[in-house]
Amino acid sequence: MWGWIWAGLVVGTLVGAFLVGRHLWRAGTRTLREASRAGELLGAASDRMATAVAQAEAHRADTSPTLFDDPVVLRERVAEQRRRRAERAAARRARQQVTAQGWGTERWLRRRTAEKAAQGAARRPRTTSR
Repeated sequence: MWGWIWAGLVVGTLVGAFLVGRHLWRAGTRTLREASRAGELLGAASDRMATAVAQAEAHRADTSPTLFDDPVVLRERVAEQRRRRAERAAARRARQQVTAQGWGTERWLRRRTAEKAAQGAARRPRTTSR
């Protein structure tokens, strides 16, 4: 009798060990697959960063000393930088204004009222004259 109990316990333990081992094997292979994918993505990202660094190096801003340069040229450069900054600020303000208009309650309220009216019209029974 005890032999059958012990045999059942050993078989149950072996089945449990097999199931745990299979789960660990599958989890390990999934982990290695994801690690491989992450390595590929990291390689692609490093390529993009290298390209961006190369472009930045090619278009590097002039930071050389300007103490003895012509003041007229320097003023023109500052005016150009200020003009570009103002253009970027105007574009940013336009984007923000469009976003803020989307947040307004009036448009939402009009849209919601129209939806409610459409739903109400759909619910009303149609009367037919005979």
